Amino acid sequence: MRLHSSSLSLADTLAPLVWNPAWRLVLASASPQRSEILSGLGIDFEARPTAADELSAGDPVEVALANAVAKAEAGRAALSAEERESCVVLAADTVVALGEKIYGKPADAEQARRYLTELSSAAHEVIGGIALIDVDGARRTTLARTEVEFLPLSAEQIAEQIDLDEWQDRAGGYAIQLSGDEMVARIGEDRLNVVGLSVSALGGLVQGLLPTGSSAPDRYTD
Repeated sequence: MRLHSSSLSLADTLAPLVWNPAWRLVLASASPQRSEILSGLGIDFEARPTAADELSAGDPVEVALANAVAKAEAGRAALSAEERESCVVLAADTVVALGEKIYGKPADAEQARRYLTELSSAAHEVIGGIALIDVDGARRTTLARTEVEFLPLSAEQIAEQIDLDEWQDRAGGYAIQLSGDEMVARIGEDRLNVVGLSVSALGGLVQGLLPTGSSAPDRYTD
């Protein structure tokens, strides 16, 4: 699906949400990495994966935000009327882009091989869109951007990566928290954004949600 100029505006200007301990957080995602990051932070939440129509082409920033919003809206739509009075829905989307080209989740091993070949020796960007819908139905969005530069990769190295099957269901065809880290020459400050959820961006979107002194799992931040 391609993003058209008629798509709704994603430039939300609402003030950060102030968390109410009486609320419940619903993560509209099936991502084990996002769940583990939230759990590692000590955040109480419930994961409820949702199905939403996602964009696969267009401006990478707009695609990441639009997909996050679509997932959050689908998550809220799945709540009962009673649940909507106390549940805040969180959703995220990760886009890997080299210039304006988006590298989504590879359809097969051959596409994953092409992705890694094109990303070899290149500095690409990982864009994380985050959307939050509060108990009143108000939507807040934010964005995280991290530059990742790959080492020069030989055909043999790429083949070894593909054989690990880590490319499956992962944007760009690699997992930074697994052996994908071995392909990286340089990575920006927000590593968790590459894993799947920027904690710093989330903290700026909602105040009081992150427990004091909390930190993500070491294997995601090292």
